[in-house]
Amino acid sequence: MATKTTVEALKQFPLFSQLTVDELRYLVQKLEEREYKKNDVIYKEEDLPGILYLVQRGSVEITKKTPSGHRQVIATVPSGQFFGELSFFVSRRHASRAKVTADGLVLLLHRFVYDEMEKEQPALVHQLLKEIILKMSANLDAMNDLFLQTINYTFYGGGKAGTVEEED
Repeated sequence: MATKTTVEALKQFPLFSQLTVDELRYLVQKLEEREYKKNDVIYKEEDLPGILYLVQRGSVEITKKTPSGHRQVIATVPSGQFFGELSFFVSRRHASRAKVTADGLVLLLHRFVYDEMEKEQPALVHQLLKEIILKMSANLDAMNDLFLQTINYTFYGGGKAGTVEEED
């Protein structure tokens, strides 16, 4: 699965910021590169999982179909970021669609490769898992903030979420 991607290119990903040069050299050999054009669909709802996607160049929009049939954007993934981690680890079908919004290059880490890495490079996998968990935690915090803002707006007429007014 050798790619043209370099160690220097991988260093641009926050996910890999704590890895050593040797770990990056190992990883660069394990990733698959895939070029995408604007509006290409990377995966659809209900597609089978098994890949962690890393946007090296371009951007990707993650959408989910609403009960009324419209597509709602739930995330925009810029270069340097990753997506697909829930389906990657839980082995559930994708609950959303990933569509390219700007021509780009996406690196793919296949689950079977990750499983091999667990045996060959456990320290590397531990570091990746730690960084993925931190990113997922930050995403959850952001979603909680958005939820609170929505509740505040819907039920209390706006204002900043979490604002407590003092009683006179």
